[in-house]
Amino acid sequence: MPIVKISSSLSTYYESSGTDSPVVFIHPPHMGHNVFKYQHELSDHFRVITYDIQGHGRSGISCEKVTISRLTADLSAFLDALGIDQVTIVGYSAGGSIAQDFALTHPERVKALVLSGGFPQVSTFILKKQYQLGMALVRTGKRELLSKLLARSHKVTKEDQRMLLDECLQAHPQSAYDFYKQSMNYRCTHRLHNLHCPLFLLYGQFSHTRPYVELYKRQVPQMESALVSKSFHQIPIKSYRSFNHALFSFLKYV
Repeated sequence: MPIVKISSSLSTYYESSGTDSPVVFIHPPHMGHNVFKYQHELSDHFRVITYDIQGHGRSGISCEKVTISRLTADLSAFLDALGIDQVTIVGYSAGGSIAQDFALTHPERVKALVLSGGFPQVSTFILKKQYQLGMALVRTGKRELLSKLLARSHKVTKEDQRMLLDECLQAHPQSAYDFYKQSMNYRCTHRLHNLHCPLFLLYGQFSHTRPYVELYKRQVPQMESALVSKSFHQIPIKSYRSFNHALFSFLKYV
């Protein structure tokens, strides 16, 4: 079982395949590294690294409160433990909060930033409601219902659904709640002009976060974006072939 100790109180579970340029994937709250199971198909071209943030999946729980800054520091320590100086960061949904914060805090370590369904702040009605629902289900002890909803909405196969459900149920309630809350309150719109690495945005055609692409265009004119047709928000897994193709097409020129 690949686990690294990134502090005296925190162990991080990860999976790695391939040996070339490293690409690290960051999952959203109450999920884990398996939401990126199909991205390991890219290991012929990159070193694909997926991991569980603290309090999720098979990773431990830190004695420190979960904040985006804390999770960014965890990612930095994780890369140090793996001996990685520079990396491409891929953040999915709320995992993009950590991805963006890392790119802004450690610009020298980021080769490229990729956001799947990304947003620099929570400002739309539907996204706010999504956050509020997730937080309410965790807070009221309905984690099993939340886990079933996430597993069902992300599955490609029945095996995926069982695997994702088991992983979601491993999430520590307070850690998941804090990740939801901290990401909901995270804002970096006013800092986006400080992104100097290549930025690539991926959205599903019917994703509720798709409107954010216009905000990014205003703040980061040099960014690139792609739209996955006939898809919703869960494109890393539900539309993994299109996602992987778009990611490879972008990164081969970075």
